[in-house]
Amino acid sequence: MDVIIDGQRNFKMQGEPPSLLAAVSAIADFLRENGRDIVSLSVDGRAVRPEEISSKFADLPASGVGTIEVGSEETLVMVMNCLREIESVLPELPNACQGLAQVFQGESPMDGFEPFQELAEMWSHIKRREALVSRILAIDVDQTLLEGRSLAQVQQELNSFLEEAAQALKDGDCVLLGDLLEYELAPRAEQEAQIVALLRQHAPG
Repeated sequence: MDVIIDGQRNFKMQGEPPSLLAAVSAIADFLRENGRDIVSLSVDGRAVRPEEISSKFADLPASGVGTIEVGSEETLVMVMNCLREIESVLPELPNACQGLAQVFQGESPMDGFEPFQELAEMWSHIKRREALVSRILAIDVDQTLLEGRSLAQVQQELNSFLEEAAQALKDGDCVLLGDLLEYELAPRAEQEAQIVALLRQHAPG
């Protein structure tokens, strides 16, 4: 197995790892010992998000892999960049929810279909970034509380309402979609600032 980190072959795998997940974990441990973390990953030329490894490649034998390429960044720099990126778009979320609610409750609800899909994608990107920060900082989302509920529970509730909204969109139920945006999703969009502030508390320095 050929391992390339930041363009260099400066990592030697000890023995034959039992799986691709084990191989990537060994690389991640090596980087953390040097104050860095994975920002990009490709396996035999195929780009893979680091958070996908455990679900997609846990049972894939490492012997079937030719090359693992990793890009890394200083851990603190990576965390702060992620948080700043999230914070730059947070003000748009509540406003987008409220604005779309008015569209779906108005005379031309069809105008809100494409903007809603864009909102859902933006929110998904924010949650992926938050999950990345949580992973890097080893935050236990089942134990870390926000207003008496764990971050995992907060995420589950958001996912439930987003799924309900997506189904309402598919069914053409604009009244329900408008209500969900105004009364369920907009308050949770405002809560994202609290989540980011909580993540910042765990950042070193």
